[in-house]
Amino acid sequence: MMPAFQRLGSFSLVSALVLLVTVPGFAQTTTETIEAMDATSLTPDAVMAQRRRSRNEDRIRYFGIGGTIGVSDDGDTELGEGGFSLVGRFPVSDQLSIHSASVLGGDSFTSFALTTDFSGFGTDGIQVQPFVGAGIGLEIDDFEISPMVTAGVDVPINDLITATGRVNAAFNDGTDIGVVLGVGVDVLGLF
Repeated sequence: MMPAFQRLGSFSLVSALVLLVTVPGFAQTTTETIEAMDATSLTPDAVMAQRRRSRNEDRIRYFGIGGTIGVSDDGDTELGEGGFSLVGRFPVSDQLSIHSASVLGGDSFTSFALTTDFSGFGTDGIQVQPFVGAGIGLEIDDFEISPMVTAGVDVPINDLITATGRVNAAFNDGTDIGVVLGVGVDVLGLF
């Protein structure tokens, strides 16, 4: 019985060698498959980071803090005077988001704008994602609503932290313009 197994083993070895020699792409495909399997052997931290990236893709969301620099104070909102700010971005779809910014102070002002998010660009792992949009501004103390426009960029630092810069303009008894700079954390990405 042993000679039968030896012949079967010899036959299998010879068949494998013939396949490697006669089928040119066989060895390359096998090598590529093994390399791909090695690439998918990730540590638990790398798997979590990959899940975050694949889940979020280009959808950046954050809530954070910053500051507003008043540029024009023709109206009567805190936006034109500047101050401590809260910033946020909440994606609605792949190309639409709601960008929020609040300026805290004597006449606190908050704004919500529906923005169009453009394709990101950049190099060396730093991506800049521009946006432009319009919405409403609300003066909290007097409960006055005014139309506003915004334009700016979001710059993801890593999977959880995003820097943002934008120019907001509100139109209420004049034009108030403020430059908002901030940094936010993807709170939902922590879980």
